[in-house]
Amino acid sequence: MSSVLACLNCFGKLLKSKNKNSQKSQDDLLIDGNRGAVGQLEVRKTVFHATECLPTLPQIVEKSIVGGVPASPPATDPPASTTPAAVTEQQQQPQSPRTPVPKIQVRQATIHQDNPTDVVSQSLHATPERSRQNSIASERSRSNSKASSTTGHWLKEQLYEARLECPHRAHCFIVPRSVQEKLITVATVSKDIQARNSEIDDKKATAYAEKACKSSRQLYATLAYIKKGADICALLDEGITDADLPFVRKPDAPRKFALHRNNGEPIKTLETWRDKYLENFDRFQWWMNAPIFRLNEDLYDLDVKTVLPFVPVELRGDELARKQGGYSEVYPVRIHPAHHEFWERSGRPEDEPLVAVKRLFNSDETEFMKEATILNAVGLKHHPHLIKLLATYKHEGKYHLMFPYANANLRKYWDDRPSPEFNRDTVLWSLRQMTGIANGLLRIHTFSVTYPLRATTGAGSIRMPKDVKLMVERGEEWFGRHGDIKPENVLWFENDRENQDPKGVLQIADFGLGRFHGRDSRSGVDPGTVQTSPTYEPPECQLRQPVSRAYDIWSLGCLYLEFLTWLLMGYEQIEGFSEFRGREATGTGINDDNFFTIINDSSGQHAIVRKTVMDWKNRLHTHPKCSELIHDLLDLTMKDLLVTETSDRCKASWLFQQLKMYLDKAEKDDKYLLKAVPHPAKPANDRSNSTSAALGVPTTRAKSNSVTFPEGTKSSPVKRVAPTQLPKDLVQRIAGTPSFRAPTKSLGVHPTWPLGVNKGQMAH
Repeated sequence: MSSVLACLNCFGKLLKSKNKNSQKSQDDLLIDGNRGAVGQLEVRKTVFHATECLPTLPQIVEKSIVGGVPASPPATDPPASTTPAAVTEQQQQPQSPRTPVPKIQVRQATIHQDNPTDVVSQSLHATPERSRQNSIASERSRSNSKASSTTGHWLKEQLYEARLECPHRAHCFIVPRSVQEKLITVATVSKDIQARNSEIDDKKATAYAEKACKSSRQLYATLAYIKKGADICALLDEGITDADLPFVRKPDAPRKFALHRNNGEPIKTLETWRDKYLENFDRFQWWMNAPIFRLNEDLYDLDVKTVLPFVPVELRGDELARKQGGYSEVYPVRIHPAHHEFWERSGRPEDEPLVAVKRLFNSDETEFMKEATILNAVGLKHHPHLIKLLATYKHEGKYHLMFPYANANLRKYWDDRPSPEFNRDTVLWSLRQMTGIANGLLRIHTFSVTYPLRATTGAGSIRMPKDVKLMVERGEEWFGRHGDIKPENVLWFENDRENQDPKGVLQIADFGLGRFHGRDSRSGVDPGTVQTSPTYEPPECQLRQPVSRAYDIWSLGCLYLEFLTWLLMGYEQIEGFSEFRGREATGTGINDDNFFTIINDSSGQHAIVRKTVMDWKNRLHTHPKCSELIHDLLDLTMKDLLVTETSDRCKASWLFQQLKMYLDKAEKDDKYLLKAVPHPAKPANDRSNSTSAALGVPTTRAKSNSVTFPEGTKSSPVKRVAPTQLPKDLVQRIAGTPSFRAPTKSLGVHPTWPLGVNKGQMAH
């Protein structure tokens, strides 16, 4: 047969050169087969009309075909070869009368199935036309294999194009669930199954596909990505679904890369896989199985290989940079809309609101549960002035908490609005927020915890001298408390989903730890080595007295006094107030801006409200804008919140009721809200003369930090300390300001207490 095909090829070329005197008619050469088996080669009879008889054409015996069964072919002699020289010689000879060439019928070749590829290989060299025909026939002969390969290749390419790189882990990607749901359908899975398993009919393939799309979509997506999609049938027959993901490696397995279910049970289908496919599955299963975060769920305990469903966030300066404290860091993320159920999804990742992730440095589970317990319980019934915990997870050995991302904290809110208008909208909004914060604190204080909140060491604890053990008042450990109220922990949300106030809403944040950690330093210096006195800490900490929920009431009083300062005088004077009340701490070389002073006299050691704080409050009373509402708020703050005796401080419930009463009155009476009724200014004393009329930052600190002591005592000289970068709520003054004044007998034993006011009156 090979000789016949070779001669026909040469004869065709010769006829082409004799195009004027030749005529050719030839039927198609067809090859039919499947998956490597070559079918029967049928060469239909071909009739040649030539002008002369060629001596090189072999004598081929006509073969008759009866009923499609070929007769046995007679033996033939091998054909003689025709050289190019002979052909040229014939062309140069003069034309002679031509004898008609008899019709020649080519017998049907017999294909021997023992080695069919030889015939196909030889036939591919016949002509370019036949090569094209052979290619088409070969594609047809492997139709099942090609269909499966085409489906699998297309699906892998679509999954590849849809992947998103996690911004926190290079070369780690996710294929969002929404993409998987769109690409992996019953139709595509069924087609892939049938293409690779020809014995499975349509009905059975559809049943497998429906089951895969219902319970094993991530499993099938991983299989399709490594071009093993058809193995979904065997895995489903084993009862394996997405619930068994991720597949895990067993260290003591005989095979190098054996994969098991996540409960350790073996997977028979994978026993026949080569290591290459096992390794690929182990890697790419994480791309398809990123977690979906839901509200009010238990802790997500994630594998170290888990790829979090975060998408890139475009950073704008320092606003979205990581913020690190002593015990945690906070950074913004944007979760793919298909991987959370926190709120109504936008559909586009770039339109999703940001989420704040708080990563705790401490890996202790008990410490985490103290925070999460309160946050989860409060979050079950949303409070408009308490930050809402969205979800918690443990990843790479660290605990993480997720919250809505705020536009700013209260201090930045003040800073961005340095000169607020004293009008109805601004003052009424401020009063609503102060009332709401008090109500939020009430919610925290009335919550019964399941983990006792003690003042122990670790995150959120108070750093006291090694020989001092700070105690929690008996019974108080079973109630929620904040422990670190300050402007940085009150967040402003411009567009809260549950609060439609056009000016936004303030929410208390960072209250989950429920311990007293006002000494948290963000300067990067080891807190245990820094001798500081934080701004909003109550006096009982320094007096080494048991602490209670009253701790929060004092801190809230400090914040309210700064809030009122901002309303009347603007943000710069909040800093001015800090400078005004700042003083040298005895023996430490550091100036503090506490709201109290510790004194020692014949009755022992105790605290009083710092005189400069009282002076500032009196100056606010005399401010030209001060209305009756502001007078009431100032008196409430000083008489019921900034009280040194913890038992005399008001409760959160009473505070909320008082503020609610002021709010109801202010909403109905603009005169009460806004009409200026300042108190007459009091005669200036030594202290007031040391500051400007507006109580701004003093141009000189001479005598402004003066404080008197009982007779016979005097502060020792202090060394100048170069402060590091400090947070605004933890002001350290540079030492070396003028020495303390000598004691003055005429001021009595409480020289720093305001004249005409006694301690008993201030407690009420």
